Amino acid sequence: MSADVPPENGIAHAIAQIDAATDESAFCAAVGAARMVIALEIRARTPEATLAAAWSEALQRSIDTAARLVADGTNPGWTWFVSGSVARGEAAPGSDIETLLAVDDEVDADGKTHLMELAARVHAMLERSGIGGDANGVLASRGRFCRRAANWFEGIERWCANPPEDRGVVMVGLMADSQGIGTGSSLPDNALRSENADCAHRHYPIRLAMLQDAVAMRAGFPSRLKIFATQSDTVDLKIAAIDPVVKIARWAALSAGSDALATTDRLDVASAARILDPDDASTLRDCFGWLLRFRWRSRAGAWQDGQHMSDTISLSALAPQERAVLRTIAREIAGIRRKLIYLSSTSSFR
Repeated sequence: MSADVPPENGIAHAIAQIDAATDESAFCAAVGAARMVIALEIRARTPEATLAAAWSEALQRSIDTAARLVADGTNPGWTWFVSGSVARGEAAPGSDIETLLAVDDEVDADGKTHLMELAARVHAMLERSGIGGDANGVLASRGRFCRRAANWFEGIERWCANPPEDRGVVMVGLMADSQGIGTGSSLPDNALRSENADCAHRHYPIRLAMLQDAVAMRAGFPSRLKIFATQSDTVDLKIAAIDPVVKIARWAALSAGSDALATTDRLDVASAARILDPDDASTLRDCFGWLLRFRWRSRAGAWQDGQHMSDTISLSALAPQERAVLRTIAREIAGIRRKLIYLSSTSSFR
């Protein structure tokens, strides 16, 4: 951590305080302290990748502690998983959390309902501490994301074998990003992720479907002509630039048979396995690193002031150099996207 932050006030101490919380008041105070330490580190210009990893860990430990407090010293027979950017170690200021729950196979229907009610209480406590749940509803308190362990494994096989069924691409993506949390868990931290990687490697349909999803055009950076015609120069940074890199890396790692979690690790694995051209993997790695740094900088002020955060940015509000870099990144990603579309049409990844 930065030399400007005393060791006793560092993120490791803040996370230890989250782990040690014995009631909700102490828990909320510890989460607030962790947020304050990260804010100090932002001002001290600590590398954004370091901040993302630290904040991701703080969020994971917060879920574990909230679950422990709600369980009140009992062993409910559950294993909590987190997914998305928090699991990958890439959380940004204000990132919400995606959670999954694996219930022990011995738990009956009434017991599962009870665990879902407890999970809702966990998320309520997290909300009160300032940690929001996933806006798209990937929450352990919902039946779709609370399953017995055996049902999770059966689902993984079904989603990989028949991607159009039951939103297979979305579910396999969640499994690929899953990371277990909690010292009392009955499943290994990578249980869902490892099973998912093995299954995806055996089933070409899911790999093809995930590639098609990764290269689908959803949004882009507006051209100068479009800006002139519409008088609008806003762009959603996450949809236009971050998600494509994350999805390409996820698909490429699964195609290599890997359960790697971080986006940069996935790109390295894909390059080594020649799923991605090494130069393309290096380009995506550089793009992702710049985007992560930019996202942290653009969100930091609003986060520290307790204001609403958004990935929608106005190009005219950026410095000319930042606009130029963003447009270059958009072109680089688009070029790799077109290349992957062509290669997929030739069955190069079968």
